[in-house]
Amino acid sequence: MHVLMISLDTAFLTQAITDSRSRHERYAELVGKISMVVCNRRGAAPLTPYRSQRVAAIPTESRGYLQYLSDGYRLGLRFNEETPVDVITTQDPFLTALIGLRLRRRLRVPVLMQVVSPIVENPYFAREGATHRALQQLARWTLPRADAVRVLSEGERQACIRRGVRADRVCNAPIPVDISAFASPAAPADVDRWRTKLGIGADTPVAIWVGRPEPFKDLPTLFKAFTRVHERVPAACLVLVGNTDLPPIRAQIAAAGLSSVVRMTGAIAHADLPALYQMANLFVQPSYYEGLGLVMIEASAAGLPVVSTSTDGGREIVVDGETGILVPVRDADALAEGVVKMFLDPALARRMGERGRQHVARRFDHQMTTDRWVGMWRAVAAGNTPCDSPR
Repeated sequence: MHVLMISLDTAFLTQAITDSRSRHERYAELVGKISMVVCNRRGAAPLTPYRSQRVAAIPTESRGYLQYLSDGYRLGLRFNEETPVDVITTQDPFLTALIGLRLRRRLRVPVLMQVVSPIVENPYFAREGATHRALQQLARWTLPRADAVRVLSEGERQACIRRGVRADRVCNAPIPVDISAFASPAAPADVDRWRTKLGIGADTPVAIWVGRPEPFKDLPTLFKAFTRVHERVPAACLVLVGNTDLPPIRAQIAAAGLSSVVRMTGAIAHADLPALYQMANLFVQPSYYEGLGLVMIEASAAGLPVVSTSTDGGREIVVDGETGILVPVRDADALAEGVVKMFLDPALARRMGERGRQHVARRFDHQMTTDRWVGMWRAVAAGNTPCDSPR
């Protein structure tokens, strides 16, 4: 089977804090061939295409977002000329979905759309600006036209059904995550190397955040919360993993009086994450919406309790009061209280972390989630019901 992906995943080509490439290689071993159109805007340095025995990925290097439509369509046709496509997947219900629908009309193959963040009815997404409101309306138009829809939470599944997607065509299917590297102890030397690099003592209470500094990640609320944490646990520090060393974020940290408290790693390789998680005492996630939050799964697998806002993604991963703590969105006081509770009761934090490790091992079993995702491709390509159950 040949799966054509219309993607926005530039990390597949850059390999920044992700295992995207290895995941897709595993998928391709199961299905035969995967071709990926990576929609990106042209930068100072072009992205390098990738090609292996079973996987190919070519960036569009478009002049702007609207050029994704023509550039993505052109590259999709090129991949079909190499090997006829059996099913098309799109990474979102926006521009990549429009490319997928146009290719479906030309190639006469089904389209599976993904909704990786809760956007269909999410008020926070709509409040981020006129562009997001337009995208929300576009999603409500494209999704009912898909042959199948993949979401990452039950909340978003129900939102899609309310907006006209047939219940038997929308599936809650988690992204496969290989947690083995996180569940195994990291080399002590690697943990010590990060402690030295970041200037963190072995007894320092550490909260860690991992991700891209997008607006919905709500770092301002995290910084507000950590000023309260620092007042009650003066020795605590906050580690930000990812490309966060930016002037606006530095300014927010300084305004919160946290310049001596926050450490930033910069962009790192995915292989460095296990040691960073195991250097910490807890994982904190302040997002005001979250599709699933793979980093929360990884952190749980590493044995960290998670203090997260009660988003769709947070509720899919964290069992409140058992594997972590869920707090209201944009509530800095509640977020701080959860972090402080973990810091002041290390035994509770360890118990929650261990329960979290066991929970994600069951809930996100790698083989099970991989089979579910690949099974959707096969079912959609064959014209069958895409998922075997509502979950």
